[in-house]
Amino acid sequence: MIEISATAIYWFITLGLVIGLTVGVIMGKEGTGVPVNIIWGVAAAILTGVIGIKLNFGDGLLFSMAGTLAVLFLVNAFHQHHAEDIYGHTDRDILIKNRE
Repeated sequence: MIEISATAIYWFITLGLVIGLTVGVIMGKEGTGVPVNIIWGVAAAILTGVIGIKLNFGDGLLFSMAGTLAVLFLVNAFHQHHAEDIYGHTDRDILIKNRE
């Protein structure tokens, strides 16, 4: 059984950096951005890797990769990026005439 060690944490951090950078570059300007994806990737990789080791899912690296991809998907999918999404911009060039 593998234990949580500095080497395991190092590989989780490395995995989070690589996946966060890759997702950030792929998403471009539509997601949260590269720095935020890297930060979330590292945090998710460490958390899911430790959970994977505690639940005895092999060495935790595969579980960490799957968990990191899932967290980054959720962070990017539910991110409100555009002003009309944030402020509820409803100007759709529709004119309503008053009846008099």
